[in-house]
Amino acid sequence: MTSKSVTIVGGGISGLKAAHVLLQSGVFTKDDIVILEAQNRLGGRIKTDRELSKLGVPYDLGAAWFHDALTNSVLYDSIENGTFVPLKDGYFDDKDIAIYAREHDGPLDTNNWKLARVLEDMEKYMELYYMEGLDVKDMSLDDFAKVYVDKYKAFLTPEQLRYCSRLLRYFELWFGIPSYEILAKYAPMDHQGRNLYDKKGHGFAVDHLVSQIDCEIRKETQVTRIQRDVKGARRHRLELADGSFVDTDYVVVTVPLSILKLQEGPQNIVWEPPLPQPVTEALDKISMGALGKVVLEFDIIWWDKTQDRFDIVPDEVSSHGQVPQSWEYPIYIINYARVFPGTASLVILTQLPVTEYLELHPAQAWQYLKPMLLKLNVSSFSVPDPINTIVTDWTKNPFARGAYSAIRTGECPDDVIIQLSGEHDGVGLGAGLTIRFAGEHTIADGGGCIHGAYDSGKRAAEWIVEHAK
Repeated sequence: MTSKSVTIVGGGISGLKAAHVLLQSGVFTKDDIVILEAQNRLGGRIKTDRELSKLGVPYDLGAAWFHDALTNSVLYDSIENGTFVPLKDGYFDDKDIAIYAREHDGPLDTNNWKLARVLEDMEKYMELYYMEGLDVKDMSLDDFAKVYVDKYKAFLTPEQLRYCSRLLRYFELWFGIPSYEILAKYAPMDHQGRNLYDKKGHGFAVDHLVSQIDCEIRKETQVTRIQRDVKGARRHRLELADGSFVDTDYVVVTVPLSILKLQEGPQNIVWEPPLPQPVTEALDKISMGALGKVVLEFDIIWWDKTQDRFDIVPDEVSSHGQVPQSWEYPIYIINYARVFPGTASLVILTQLPVTEYLELHPAQAWQYLKPMLLKLNVSSFSVPDPINTIVTDWTKNPFARGAYSAIRTGECPDDVIIQLSGEHDGVGLGAGLTIRFAGEHTIADGGGCIHGAYDSGKRAAEWIVEHAK
């Protein structure tokens, strides 16, 4: 039997930040806190690989950008503590993107065709459509594109009509789900600044936090049951997979949304008493996406090394089949020859169902991607096969089951944030709200991002500090 003042369930960046804040407060000592991580590593969605590359570069297989660079708390804390120097360790990869389509030779003439301006109009119309205050219908991103084209086709040139709906599907590479499932209402994003690509790999932020935390951290320690408001010396009791227990006054639950939503199975957490109905109903209104990555390394650079990124737009219609076909879904490509000059590698972002298919069949990655990537060839020779292929495994990982939260048609993220943020006292879990939740799915600003998860861990810890004083 272990007895602790605070138990943090999950060793991702939200759990690590919570522990850091608790220890810095002076209210708790290192002996008061324990972090329980089910996997054999810390970091959660942050996963920097430094071993698989044959070219000697690090790859973030999870989070890779400092999004919202004007306000990103992880970025500014890292600058302040000296672990990150923006112009040395980062790269603003936001040069206008080169866009390709199956039926067009070379990149699309996006500037003369003014495709970016039409895309901006479509996004603005999404905001206006749902601000009208009328009985507007929720719809998928694909259905919204049809509404826009029907309403404004008199404004659109033949090129704009041909590509605008297909270009709008770039949202798939934000949410990790296909456009026919994305809820248009929540697709527009209000970015707080540019996106800074982390050349070091986000793992440095995890390593720094761990270096500042001297409390007990147990890896490969899975929580299987949380008993609330037990009669004992501590308020709550956590049962572990090995049959042991941790008694604790405060719990910070930072497991992924996918694990919170599980109703059965070996990774399920049983709640006693069950989670309140408003919480379970809120969890039913939000899903997990699966943004995955494929890294392709080559002997030579056969694409335009001056471009930051490439976008391959899909054909008009997806078959919705379980085995995705080339050109059905858009792909987004990071040019590592630009991030690390001279490095012959491409990092390709994928979404469901492509992510799940390629993670189950990594040997098929080059076969699937090659027809689309051939469009990038600017060399005088045939495109060679890659010398190395790295494919993520987020959908295969039983403690991840995807990437991060996503909103499908018929869903709404507002309730889950209300229920799990802890900012509304009327929806707590008893015992003075001494069970707190953190993670990217529990916060509005930075939701789905590392800095959102980080801020949510800080929020949970600060509440506990105030409550314990």
